[in-house]
Amino acid sequence: MRTMPSSTLSKHIAAIVGVGPKLGRSIARKFAHQGYIVAILSRDLGSLSRFADEIAREEKGQIFAIRIDCSNSQSVKEAFEGVLSLGFVEVLVYNAYQPVPCHPLNFSEISVDSFEKSLAVSTVGAFHCAQQVLKGMVERGRGTILFTGCSASLTGIAGCGKFALRALSQCLAREFQPQGIHVAHVIIDGIVGAPRGSMADAQQQRQVVVGQVVVGEQRQQQEAFRGGGSGEVGMDPDAVAQTYWSLHIQDPMAWTHEIDLRPSPTPIAAAVAVATTTPMLTPFLF
Repeated sequence: MRTMPSSTLSKHIAAIVGVGPKLGRSIARKFAHQGYIVAILSRDLGSLSRFADEIAREEKGQIFAIRIDCSNSQSVKEAFEGVLSLGFVEVLVYNAYQPVPCHPLNFSEISVDSFEKSLAVSTVGAFHCAQQVLKGMVERGRGTILFTGCSASLTGIAGCGKFALRALSQCLAREFQPQGIHVAHVIIDGIVGAPRGSMADAQQQRQVVVGQVVVGEQRQQQEAFRGGGSGEVGMDPDAVAQTYWSLHIQDPMAWTHEIDLRPSPTPIAAAVAVATTTPMLTPFLF
């Protein structure tokens, strides 16, 4: 982690756990753009450092890269010692995710190790991170905790811990809303793609022919998610990040505690039908 300047102590701080090249980075950029000091955390410190430099350059802000292993309670504690040294953490976004197969396994095929790993990252890690920041939030009577869920938060996939994360979010919301802390669960009901206008987005668009993605892993993921390819376009992470910011600044007289997001080409009725008949793909959220 970079050396903390004394000027950070009086500023707003947001901690984004689970930062990769898509949604996590977009959320960090959004809060930096709004003037927050941002701590970004994940296992890959090399990539984190590149993201921190990029966002700091673009947004003229202060970004701190801190390594964390959300499946290890000691790693979470050590990481948040660094985060809390920056000052009061007003916002925690928990976006960490343990990948599961595109085609979910049968229950009998899931190993105990993979099941425990998914719970450790998706839910136990969220529990530990929330405990690290809640004391300061309660003392000040304000704060925001946002958890990233996915399709499996509603329908369940054997071996995926996101269903349990939803329950944790509901428990925290019930206990801490009266104390001025906004806890919300964001269900990403789709695949997060590259930001619109980026080079990666342009490459993805070149792979689309008459609404069908024609090559590569992206098509396999989409077909698994939709139960047979329908050419679904990935969600724009910058647009999703705007929802996280809107939740943070929401009027406390009308707080949202759960919201589901999906790309506009996906009819809600179709999404519900798939949810009730087809094992859903847990999308890549980072």
